[in-house]
Amino acid sequence: MAKRLPKLPPLLQSKIYKTGQTRSANDDVIFQNRANRNGTVLIPFESIHLFDISVFTSDRFESGFIVVLSPEEYYTNPETLVLMKARKLKLGVNAILLYETRAQWNEFNPYKNKLAIAEKRTSPIDGHFVARILSSTSKDEEKIVLGFNTSSCKGAGIRVAEYASLLTIKSSHLQLEYLFWLCYNSKEVALGAGMTESEIENRMAAINTACSNQKLSNTDRLYKTRIIDNSKNTICPLCLKKLSAEAFLLNFFESAEKSDMDKEISPINLFYINQLKTGEFNHVPYNLAWGHQNCNMICKETGVIETIKWMKEVVVNTIIFNKDSSN
Repeated sequence: MAKRLPKLPPLLQSKIYKTGQTRSANDDVIFQNRANRNGTVLIPFESIHLFDISVFTSDRFESGFIVVLSPEEYYTNPETLVLMKARKLKLGVNAILLYETRAQWNEFNPYKNKLAIAEKRTSPIDGHFVARILSSTSKDEEKIVLGFNTSSCKGAGIRVAEYASLLTIKSSHLQLEYLFWLCYNSKEVALGAGMTESEIENRMAAINTACSNQKLSNTDRLYKTRIIDNSKNTICPLCLKKLSAEAFLLNFFESAEKSDMDKEISPINLFYINQLKTGEFNHVPYNLAWGHQNCNMICKETGVIETIKWMKEVVVNTIIFNKDSSN
C-alpha cells in the first residue's frame, strides 16, 4: 500500500482540485455546473467536422458524448441526416435537439413531432429534445426549461472544449502542485499554514519524483511557455512577475483587506497558455499555469498567447496614433 502523503493546506488543496472541474453554468443553459472534466461532453453539430470520425465510434470520451442540434438543422437541412448516419448519430440515442427560441418551439414543436424530453447522459439517452427558452414580456410566453433540469440531473453535459481524461486531470494536478512548490516562498508559506518542515520535505520529494517519472518537470519547456522564469520560480504568464505562494491561500475578499504594501498579492487563478478550443484538447500539462487574478481578468478565456498578440497590436496602434497626433 502506497504511503499517504502529508496533507496540503485546505485552500491550496481545493484550488488544485477545482482545476479538474469545468467552469460554472446556470440553469438557463444546458451545461452542467462545475462538473468533472471527464464527464459527458456536448458536441455542437456544426462542430462535428472538427473531430476525426473515429471520435464518434470509439471510447474517446470516458463518459460518452451527446451531439446537440438545432431544430432547423435537423428538419430543414437534407445533409444533416446524411452526416448523422456517417457518424452513427441518432436522435434519442446519442443526439438531441436544443430549443432556444420561441420561433423554434412554435415552428418545430417537439410534442407535435412526438418527441420525448431527454434526461439521460449515457447512450441511449431515451429522449429527443431539451428546451432552454427565456421568458418574454408577454404574459403568455413564460420560460420553457425542459430536460436535464431536475435536482438529480442538472445539465446535459460539459462543453467539449473543457474535456480532459481522468489520467490527464491527475497529471495536471501533479504539475500544478509542482508549480506551487516552485514559488519563491512556498516553504515559508506552507509552514505558516500549519505544515511541518518534515511534511513539506516529504510532500515536495514525492511530487518531484512523480513529476519526473511522468515527464512533468521539464523546466526548459516550462520556461519557454512563460510558466516559470530562468531562476525556476513560478511566474504569472501574462505580467511575468514572480508569484507569491501566499496568494494561493487568499480569496478575493481577503486580498481586498490587505494593506497597501501587500496590494501586489492578488489571488491566484488557473491560466491557459493556449486557449481552450472545440476540436482541441488543451486542458493538459504544460498548457496550464498559475497567474494573478487581475491578469486573468484581461485574458479571460482567450489564453495568454492570443492576449499577448492583442496587447502588442494595441501598443503598436498607440505608437502610430501618437505619432500622427504630434504631426
